[in-house]
Amino acid sequence: MSKRKAAGGNEGIVSVHDGNGFWGGSSGRWAGEQLLKALQDGKSLDSSVLRTADTLRKNEWQEYDEALVSAALIRLRAVADIVGYGLTRPITGGFGKTVYQYEKINNMLPANVTIDGMAKTDNDRQEFTLAGVPLPIIHKDFFLNLRTLIASRERGEALDTTQVRMAGRVIAEKQESMLFSGGPTFAGLPIYGLTTHPNINNVQFGSHGAWDLAACVGTDILADVLKAITKLESVRMFGPYFVWVPTAYNVKLEDDFKTYASQTIRQRLEAVAGIIKVTVADQCPTAKIVVAQATPDTIAMIQGEPLQTIQWDIEGGFQINFKAFTIGIPLVRSDSEGRCGVCTITA
Repeated sequence: MSKRKAAGGNEGIVSVHDGNGFWGGSSGRWAGEQLLKALQDGKSLDSSVLRTADTLRKNEWQEYDEALVSAALIRLRAVADIVGYGLTRPITGGFGKTVYQYEKINNMLPANVTIDGMAKTDNDRQEFTLAGVPLPIIHKDFFLNLRTLIASRERGEALDTTQVRMAGRVIAEKQESMLFSGGPTFAGLPIYGLTTHPNINNVQFGSHGAWDLAACVGTDILADVLKAITKLESVRMFGPYFVWVPTAYNVKLEDDFKTYASQTIRQRLEAVAGIIKVTVADQCPTAKIVVAQATPDTIAMIQGEPLQTIQWDIEGGFQINFKAFTIGIPLVRSDSEGRCGVCTITA
């Protein structure tokens, strides 16, 4: 609000509307206008752009945000490995972009060796092949009844964050699932996963079969992993490596590596030069182990927008709608020669 002198010298009140008051605070239309304005101004999307304090208070938003992230961290095991190792591709203004483009580069011919350096070498030039991956939004909707919210305040109880925790969990599970099994295809562009990329390498379990079988012991498991690393080295992928295994093999990894050994199977695998970590990942497909080179030319997480929630009202304010969402997509790559730093171990 602002004041000015009206005709005749009386002070009058002039209303200055930013859209918030006119559209009822947290309504979807006002939120949409703020989103478009932020994008037009070239600003990154921030949860504050789509939030208001007239329905949820500051401390209630904090409870929701903390619940959303903590629930997600429970399930993002393989994604957490990748992000924690710094294999990320942050995208500025990711909400306004639907495709991430990158280039594949071919190799050059070998160098020449001469005494005088006068001999002319083959005139070479690297070629760049354009590739891309779609940037969809991963999201989950839920709602809160206004009377429930008011009742919690009247009783002085903390806001129930069960729904937002579950929203964070299913979003996290979808990201983890996409990392291993890929995602939908948009406009002809697929999202490849660690087990669905067309150029991944593969080796088979040894003679004693899958790791959860009684006949398969620690030395068999070590031999399988070394076989996968040898396969990757044969295509010039020299590590370091992540090893991801399905949940069914978790207990087996805690067995002794061999009789009277001082190491578990997991510890013995992590002692192999080049292996960063052995992680049990819930979304890793059954009976399939993934060994992946931890370099950005093999795997990275594209980060378009962080995990967050937005809110708007319907039914005259009696129903408070929420949308938890993120733009975080796996990028599994091969080079222009079709060499990929991922190897699966399967039956």
